Amino acid sequence: MIGYFDVRNGCAGDMIAAALSGCVDVGEARKLLGCIDFPSLYSIEIRQIVKPAGHSHGIKANQFVVKVKGKEEERSYREIVSVFRKSRLDRCLKEKILNVFETLAKAESKVHGKPVEKLHFHSVGQTDALVEISFSVIALDLLGITRVFASPVGISHAAPATLEIASGIPVVIRDIPFESTTPTGISIIKTLAEAYGDTPSFFLEGYSYGAGTLSTDLPDVLQFSYGKDAGDGYERVGILETSVDDMNPVLFDHLMDVLYRAGALEVSFFTGITKKSRPMFFIRVLCHPDQRQRISEIVFKETTTLGIRYREEERTILKRKLKKISTRYGDINVKVAYLSGKPVNVMPEYNDCRTIAIRKKIPLKKVIEEVLKIFLKEKIEK
Repeated sequence: MIGYFDVRNGCAGDMIAAALSGCVDVGEARKLLGCIDFPSLYSIEIRQIVKPAGHSHGIKANQFVVKVKGKEEERSYREIVSVFRKSRLDRCLKEKILNVFETLAKAESKVHGKPVEKLHFHSVGQTDALVEISFSVIALDLLGITRVFASPVGISHAAPATLEIASGIPVVIRDIPFESTTPTGISIIKTLAEAYGDTPSFFLEGYSYGAGTLSTDLPDVLQFSYGKDAGDGYERVGILETSVDDMNPVLFDHLMDVLYRAGALEVSFFTGITKKSRPMFFIRVLCHPDQRQRISEIVFKETTTLGIRYREEERTILKRKLKKISTRYGDINVKVAYLSGKPVNVMPEYNDCRTIAIRKKIPLKKVIEEVLKIFLKEKIEK
């Protein structure tokens, strides 16, 4: 399932939770929140309002209001981590929630010049912020969202931590008289979103709007929409290209390894002839658009190039699944590609096959043939 946050008008923790509350079973989410022993007693109120939209019809949106009983003090990062470590949530939910707070903590640490271990949170450490982040992660899990995308983030009157967290992601700086994006909101988006801009194609199943409690005449709402991956769809990729004519080719193996470990989708090298008939190497790297800065830094550091060309294109992709096949040689992973729900390409994982071929002292092609034979047999029997 794919989820998309339209945050061009900004985002805060309560806005994200509010938008998700319009798509998920709130009762189920409350049960899971009950697995967390929050520092203070609280209650959640979900209100429905209409925000002005500049035309005759307003936008119906939810507000997510956390009411906390009693006065709260600032909390250390260690205390917050302890709350979720001790919770009775599934491990994956704990980790996602803690990843959001880690994003916050690193930004606050840099802004205030303090080690993470000595940080104390003010507003972002209060129970309402803890509940908003937890509810958002839980709601996405209940909806079965496995891939999250977002628009560029609208920012105005930003706190230093917000700007620090926004480093490296697409933003739109707006001239409006209030803080449109908070550290909590942008931490959730930056931690969970894998890319910004266009999503892969998906079948829209639901949507909802979330609003904050600030009263303005602007359509300061956040939209969340979700649906099933269309499978045979499109995705936007970034393409970085450069050429070098003064670099030892022995270094390319290391460059390729570093780029793949950084998340590059594809790395290619081509030979050619350049000015003064000098031999040259053409380097092409495919990556997700939000990886542009990181990939560029690697290419500049690891090669002798002085400039990199960049563009974005769409590519058609097939839905892929990893399937484990049991053979007489052992278990081997197989990548299966589907077109309109039917398998059209099958490729055993090279490293699995190579490891077995070396261990068993048999030809690599024999291992691959064995895997394909078993896969086709299982397919026919089904």
